Amino acid sequence: MTSKNSFWASCRENHKRRIWVWIVAVLSQLLPYGGITMIYLSRIKDYNARGIYRTAAEFQDALYRAVKDALGFSDDMYKIIIPLAALIGMQGFSYLYNRRKVDLYHSVPVTKNRRFAAVYLNGLFIYLTANLTGILFGLVIAASQGAVNGSVLTDVGLAFLWNLVMFLVFYHMMILAVMLTGNWFVTICGFAVLALYEFVVRLLIEDMMENFFRTYTNYFQSYGLKLSVLTDVTNNIWYLKNLPDTAAKAELALPFVGRWILIAAALLLLAYAAYRKRPSEAAGKAIAFPILEPILKVAVVIPAALMVGILVYSTSMKNEVLQVLAMAVAGVIFCCVMEVLYDFDIRSLFKHLVSSGVALVGVLAIFCIFKWDLFRYDNYLPAQNKVESIAILTDGYYDGYWDENLSYVSDDDYVREHMFLTDIEPVLALAQAYLQTDEAAVEEMTTPRTVRILYRLRSGREAVRAIRVDYEDSETAVLLDRIFRTTEFKKGTFQAMTDETSYDRVTGIAYTNGAVRVAVPKEEVLQLRDAWIKDMEKVDFTFARDNRPCGQLYFDYDNYSSRQWQVYDSFENTITLLKKMEAYYPVQLNAEDIDSVTVTCYHNELMEAGADTISYNTMRGNTARAVRVDGDYRDYTVRETFYEEEQIAQILPHIHPEYLDSYWGGYKATDENYSVEVVFKKNTDYPYQRDSYYFSYNFITGEVPDFVEEATAYTE
Repeated sequence: MTSKNSFWASCRENHKRRIWVWIVAVLSQLLPYGGITMIYLSRIKDYNARGIYRTAAEFQDALYRAVKDALGFSDDMYKIIIPLAALIGMQGFSYLYNRRKVDLYHSVPVTKNRRFAAVYLNGLFIYLTANLTGILFGLVIAASQGAVNGSVLTDVGLAFLWNLVMFLVFYHMMILAVMLTGNWFVTICGFAVLALYEFVVRLLIEDMMENFFRTYTNYFQSYGLKLSVLTDVTNNIWYLKNLPDTAAKAELALPFVGRWILIAAALLLLAYAAYRKRPSEAAGKAIAFPILEPILKVAVVIPAALMVGILVYSTSMKNEVLQVLAMAVAGVIFCCVMEVLYDFDIRSLFKHLVSSGVALVGVLAIFCIFKWDLFRYDNYLPAQNKVESIAILTDGYYDGYWDENLSYVSDDDYVREHMFLTDIEPVLALAQAYLQTDEAAVEEMTTPRTVRILYRLRSGREAVRAIRVDYEDSETAVLLDRIFRTTEFKKGTFQAMTDETSYDRVTGIAYTNGAVRVAVPKEEVLQLRDAWIKDMEKVDFTFARDNRPCGQLYFDYDNYSSRQWQVYDSFENTITLLKKMEAYYPVQLNAEDIDSVTVTCYHNELMEAGADTISYNTMRGNTARAVRVDGDYRDYTVRETFYEEEQIAQILPHIHPEYLDSYWGGYKATDENYSVEVVFKKNTDYPYQRDSYYFSYNFITGEVPDFVEEATAYTE
């Protein structure tokens, strides 16, 4: 009984000297939770007053979502909780910085275990009290507005667990930093190193690989670091906040929480072990355990010097001599700085030369590994019989991918999950051809494009590489055709073929040829999908590269996202269905519907030959003229408008809507030297989009009529 009283007496005494921490903690939770809740609810009520919500149920649902955003997973609260954890942890054990306080505490008849437990639990109690007070305050405000239900409470409860375990990780991390150091400045530095070290090392490795390995790509790479809880939070909090329901949030959050609990437990055990071993004379010293000094110096100096080298390399136009010099100088400086910090004595600049030498040798060794690819990263090509399947991501095509909840999915994540090429030979042939091509030959490619490859090996390991291919090369086209014809490639590229996005959530469908936008009954979505997929069977690389779409199908969803499917002249099934719905219009316009066509020629060939800047002055009239701007600089832009129906009729067959480019040939489908504005007659029956007075087109490459070239020629 006496022992229990003594423990609680220690807790009460500890609380008394932490009053200011109590105040900071409570205010840091009470004001944000309460303030954000009031602001969010006020905003929703204002939207409702302006008639944005069509029904009472929609308004009520918006209130619930606002409370979840304010009191649940917030992308702002972690910026408050992490510093608060650091403050509570450092202040609680700050007596270890002062030798007199250490002697005083040790003179009190309380065991070290009890003292540690009292300080630790008091810190945890401060956070829990402050955090729960803030959440309850926010819930009271929300309840007064009728904005609390079971879904809100479960969401807030899950977020409370997420924040609590996150707090414990950084709380324990700061306690460990205190136990390893002897003053507040070095403790803060140590905490920063513990929190950021894995992230910095990962970033450093990626930068070195990007600088020196030509087959490196960050696509298909997992950014889930093993120990960097800060990275876990910053990379996932936005997605958590925007997931549609608590179950989806729990599915994403709980695996992180489980791993964080293990990390927090390991940090606490290390901190407690260091506390038990920490000598009393460590108070006031930079590092409590001298044996750690050379280890910490090497661990900090190597990445710090390498990062300085990368910075110099990137800002000096990839000058490797300057990079090596910068790394060497930075390494020496960092070694000296750390020795001075250890002893707080400028005379310690060149102490412990052995550890300094190890650090400098480590810096140069790592540089050599990347510079000369000593581990043969760039030459990697797996044997065909060791590859189970392959996924590739090609330049030239982009789609907005969405999961079943209509949440955005990155292109490489989608391809990873849906593309499993088993015809491995053509991919390996492309990779081998690239590895046998030197950089000079790559620079001479007509149309160099990047192909990113994910090798799934039979051993269970994955390897990722990037290669460059020439889309105009005939041998490359044969291999790409073989890849593109496979069902595996199309399912991993065109989301319509996987059917993950619920078509029940389609709110509207429209077909456009660049000027017309015709509504299609949304009830026909599955019929359209089947027709389009059947037409896609004929698509391979050469077809997609050399053909331009004649139109595009738009699908709008209830979360305001949209998807587009390209339609080609040869898509018989899709076009037949669109004609049946009276929604199809050819891409070529009729001259009798057009009021005027304005052609702008930028004369890029002259800009490349002479001028340093471009000025976009408006230039109209039948005679081309030049305008001098900024002294010697000139604007070579020439614009000509054509009104005669005969001339317009000669232009229309050679132009194409600006945004309807071929998938993998958009870079050459149209002439970048010209832009075309088409203006319709106001009295025409042609159903162009009436909210626009002109439409943007481009000339097909090599098809600019002679009279247009003459009219837009540049003359002095």
